[in-house]
Amino acid sequence: MADKERIAIHLPEWLPIRTERLELRMLTNEDIRVWSRSADDADVNRYLASAGRTFGVGNPDRVYRQIEESYRSMSALHLGVFLREGSGGIIGLCSFQRWDARGGKAELGFALSHEYWGRGYATEAASALAAFGFEHLELERIQARCFVKNLASLRVLAKIGMERQHRPEFGFGVKRREDELGIVVFSLTPEQLQLRA
Repeated sequence: MADKERIAIHLPEWLPIRTERLELRMLTNEDIRVWSRSADDADVNRYLASAGRTFGVGNPDRVYRQIEESYRSMSALHLGVFLREGSGGIIGLCSFQRWDARGGKAELGFALSHEYWGRGYATEAASALAAFGFEHLELERIQARCFVKNLASLRVLAKIGMERQHRPEFGFGVKRREDELGIVVFSLTPEQLQLRA
């Protein structure tokens, strides 16, 4: 079981996360204001559950307050994705949500501004955050949910080693709500990520 108090103390020294091309760091109010313009793009939020509430469409100040609270309570970890070279503006979000320290698991999510699609940034960010979660947040399993029609995100999840979970129906042909909505669930262990590293 992860010690969230200890993790909270050390989090500032572990961040930002740097990859070859990206930097993942804690968000500021201004980052969320800038990001809200991208989140308002129909192509960006098409497959995001509760996109308006979660990603700042219409009320970035409220979203930032929620993100600040998640930092304080350690219930989630939302990081901005930035290019290491260039303008330095936010290009996306990558996060752990539904962080269950006792169960050693969290749910991975990511979104990028439309103009940065197709360049491998989502894979790079998701892989880096997953490695960070296993190393520093003491996660034992990372999950992700994805709409079956979201082919680009399905490819990202496969590239970082996530495996689709085949779950039986509840019984008598009754499907889970996620199945009815066309959402599939994936999971990743440290060993699976290492195989793809």
